[in-house]
Amino acid sequence: MAKLRSGRFANPESISGVERRLLRRFLEQFRPHLESRGIFTADGLDDDAVVRLFNDLGPDLPDELIDQIGAIDEMARPANFDKLLGEAIRLNLEVGEDPSVGDLVVLLLLDAADSLERLYAEQLPLARRKFRSHLALTDDPPQVRAIADDVAEALRLSLDLDFVRRRRGGGVRVYAVETDDGFRLMIRRGDVLHRETVVDLATASTKNIAFRPQRFDALIYKCVDGELRVNAKTDADAKAYLEHVGHHVFGLSTLFLGEGLPARYTLTPIVEHGQRCLECGDVPELLSVRLTALDWVHPASRMIRRMGPYEDVFRGMRTEGESIPRGATLVSATFRVMYRGGREASHRVIPPNDTVGEDCEIFLRWLALRGFFQDRGVATHGLTRVLLATG
Repeated sequence: MAKLRSGRFANPESISGVERRLLRRFLEQFRPHLESRGIFTADGLDDDAVVRLFNDLGPDLPDELIDQIGAIDEMARPANFDKLLGEAIRLNLEVGEDPSVGDLVVLLLLDAADSLERLYAEQLPLARRKFRSHLALTDDPPQVRAIADDVAEALRLSLDLDFVRRRRGGGVRVYAVETDDGFRLMIRRGDVLHRETVVDLATASTKNIAFRPQRFDALIYKCVDGELRVNAKTDADAKAYLEHVGHHVFGLSTLFLGEGLPARYTLTPIVEHGQRCLECGDVPELLSVRLTALDWVHPASRMIRRMGPYEDVFRGMRTEGESIPRGATLVSATFRVMYRGGREASHRVIPPNDTVGEDCEIFLRWLALRGFFQDRGVATHGLTRVLLATG
């Protein structure tokens, strides 16, 4: 069974409010470590002792208990209720008449931890991740949305072998989510081995530990353009994802491995159209788009120059009497986007193929309308039939 770990613990009420029968069943797993805290009574639990426990997770408690309490806290949010309930019903678990979201998390943690980990992976935020775009080198974009369980398992096994071979350790998990225009993969894996000297809080002595930090990588496939966007720590990891996803999901390991492709993204509209490149009246979901930072490099200096951060780069350049020098190459641009409803988000575009920020179809659509996207036909021109012939 996969071990579910969370990165934080902030809300004791999310656990202490769990239905008492479920909460006792959860805590019974750790009874030897909790007896001294007076939590268990002849007819159930001591509520005051439970509250004290969740407000004082001391060094005497096992790591597994602290991890699981953190996982409950992370997942016990009202926004997750429908997904948790649907999963519990799908698995034929014993769901009470009126369960709370905390009840559902604990029930899944006890009886279906792998399913809870999958739901956890699916709701991980994509904001602030760096994605690199890779186009399927075919004349027509493959229309793949659903990934069968046996395909996901084959993908998991091949990635696991790949990571072990490259000294990254095993333990890979693959979670596939169907979307309106493709699919998303959240891949849990271990990072490179870390060794640290730590202090044992119980004995005040030091000891050495070796561990592989857990990380989740994300892959997003868009059917309309045959585009696979990859978030991975290293180029070697990204190449492994491209090869194995191409083989198991699309039937061609080299499908996304074209070399020397023209840029998927371009920043030339900033130079050619200036402030007009930020117009967004033809995207009804947007209120405004501002350019807040701009990086470029000039042959004369060979150093990256940053303009910003500003509320508005174009206004800042006018105020300071500056301009983009002739011959400069733009290397990145950061946009601040205001969506209808009041939400704001920052997105960074880094040619040739990288973006940083949450995966937002609305922003990507705006990029295409303003000319920041290279046309798919241009990006794959002359390479599709060669690739398929050699594949």
